[in-house]
Amino acid sequence: METNIIQNTADFHPAPGTIPRHIGIIPDGGRRWAKVHECSLQESYAIARNKLEDFVLFLVERGVIEISIYLSSIQNFRREADELDANLDIIETSMTKEIAALAQAKNLKVVVAGNRDIVPGSFRAEVGTLEQLTINNTGGRLNLLIAYDPIEEITQAIKAAKDPDQFLNHLWVTTPVDFIIRSGKAPLLSNFLPIQSGFARLYFFSKLFNDLGLEDITCALENFSVLDRKFGE
Repeated sequence: METNIIQNTADFHPAPGTIPRHIGIIPDGGRRWAKVHECSLQESYAIARNKLEDFVLFLVERGVIEISIYLSSIQNFRREADELDANLDIIETSMTKEIAALAQAKNLKVVVAGNRDIVPGSFRAEVGTLEQLTINNTGGRLNLLIAYDPIEEITQAIKAAKDPDQFLNHLWVTTPVDFIIRSGKAPLLSNFLPIQSGFARLYFFSKLFNDLGLEDITCALENFSVLDRKFGE
């Protein structure tokens, strides 16, 4: 039995000449950028935060209705405590300020996808506050992947579904991803929404994330717009 995420594939994958409706962003290269520029991780992550804010605003104004940002995987939580703390501090501050302001200004619903049990209690509180603040927003959706693990996403979806055939409707992110952009040169998805990204177009930048500009995002969108997607047909 097919589920909604399969049945509605055509609805979520636009024809050539249009822009993607759902974009995934993998902002890789923060540690390398800090090393090259001899700055702290905190400074590097703060620059990345500002870049993400600019890119989200730009994409929403171009008509993208859903954006999923890979802020951390479950594997990232094996890193050194000071590095992990720097990343979480920037994200937590952003949720109370920049992300909250952007979501309200653009009427975006914010959803955090990931294992909340392993993040600090104060962080979980900010997540809950932000999601509740934007729960009724209808202008688009911003998915923040934090401590994300696709196996856990699938497991919890199966448990939540009364009908096992409908488990895809209970994933943290329920719509297909049209287009994924990743910085940092590595041509990897790193477990980024594997079910939702089955037919996604991939675009890899050789630049580190902090070196990207709006002209790079524009170039990526133009690359997507000329693609004729067959979905296996």
